[in-house]
Amino acid sequence: MISSIVRLQTIRNRPEHSGVGLYPHVVTDQNVIRDGTVFDDDHLPSSIVGRNRHMNEVTDALAPIQDGFRAENCFLFGPSGVGKTTVAKAAVRELRQEVLEVPYAYVNCCQDYTRNAVLEQISRDLVGAAPPRSASTGRLIDRITADLNGPGVVILDEVDQLRENKVLYNLYEIRGLSWIGIANREVDLLADLDERVTSRISVAYRVNFDTYGEDAITEILSRRAREGLGPNAVGEDVLARIARLSEGDARQAIAALWVAARMASREGLSAIPGRLVEDAVADAEREVRQKTISKLNAHQACALRGPRGGGRTHPEGTLRALPGDPRRSGDAAVPPREPLAEVGALQPRRGRATPRVEAVQSRRGRPFRVDSRTALIRRVHAVV
Repeated sequence: MISSIVRLQTIRNRPEHSGVGLYPHVVTDQNVIRDGTVFDDDHLPSSIVGRNRHMNEVTDALAPIQDGFRAENCFLFGPSGVGKTTVAKAAVRELRQEVLEVPYAYVNCCQDYTRNAVLEQISRDLVGAAPPRSASTGRLIDRITADLNGPGVVILDEVDQLRENKVLYNLYEIRGLSWIGIANREVDLLADLDERVTSRISVAYRVNFDTYGEDAITEILSRRAREGLGPNAVGEDVLARIARLSEGDARQAIAALWVAARMASREGLSAIPGRLVEDAVADAEREVRQKTISKLNAHQACALRGPRGGGRTHPEGTLRALPGDPRRSGDAAVPPREPLAEVGALQPRRGRATPRVEAVQSRRGRPFRVDSRTALIRRVHAVV
């Protein structure tokens, strides 16, 4: 009888029976994990840590909607994992609490990267109109324009991944519609814009994000732990260590805490020990990288791999040929990039800025435009 109990307990402690791998959002017997949805990428916390100034700037841009007017277009710039998307969604949530039923749409431009894909998503979410298949660009714009009653807001996440950025001009022309664009670097966004688009977005608000400090990330983790983990499942020293190793990237830190909780649960522990932290951080880096790559479309994946998949991403964030690769000789070689020319200083006015943009690089003394492939590779390298 005793041996049967021991065998049953051994089976329960195996990873495949812990409830973590198959049902990650279910409370486990060990009570380390209480609610795994708290660690999802799209989880929006009730309060935002360390971003009061940024929240105020975005809500200021949206404020005209409360009086029935079109909001200011707004761009959020900064590295990955600094809260740009969270702030954008939280600001729209706050607006919708003040002004009920404000039309709102969210578009991930890394997935919906063509003009029609963006317009179709906006048509569905903003005005509740399912567009017919193969609808023309003009028909989609007409449908949104006709059905949008009053001001509305669109969040364009990863906006610098648009293959057809003329959609920004189309959105600008829709009466009452404003957007919040999210990107890593302004120079990557502006590199391939034509003059019509650039002139329209040059007066938009700019909100720049820096990486989080360790204290802010520790607080973010502490709040996620209170919501998603069991009582006393993790100590402050473990949270502080994860924050330190995550180097200012909140997304990476949250993923590491989630991995550590799963590890502890698989071992049958009631709390996360410090010895798991380094492995959890390393595993989280791989998970975040794989998740990012899995979201790339065929065009972006090809750009990352380079011709015939032979490229390697170097620290500069560009592709260079591997040793022995025939592309190393002749015109087929992929030379390293030199540093980007600096973007002209922005002139803030009421939270806005008008940029003097020189979206070029110098190569052997000759200026040339930054291509979208280079921008993509820089973005993916940030999590690789």
